[in-house]
Amino acid sequence: MKSMARFVAAAALVAGGIGFAAAPATAATGRLTLADGTTGRTVTYINPAPGCYDTIRFDTVANRTNTPVTAYTGERCQGQYVVVMPGTNPIGVGPRLSVAVP
Repeated sequence: MKSMARFVAAAALVAGGIGFAAAPATAATGRLTLADGTTGRTVTYINPAPGCYDTIRFDTVANRTNTPVTAYTGERCQGQYVVVMPGTNPIGVGPRLSVAVP
């Protein structure tokens, strides 16, 4: 009887873990600002949803969200990348064309 109870408890934990992993992603909380020091153009995303953002050419990131973001040299989140940690004030990242929010 005890082994059956353990099996049921283990199955519930596994099922719960699978359900948790499949839960939908939520938006990052905060502001993500991308800026081009050459042109002075900026774009700010407030509470950005997960995904890849093709945006203006930028070379500076201020990541004031609660999650790391990844800035890519190419469009569609391709090419060389740099990870910008949450809570980061404006930081130079070199020329970039897209950014990913997990």
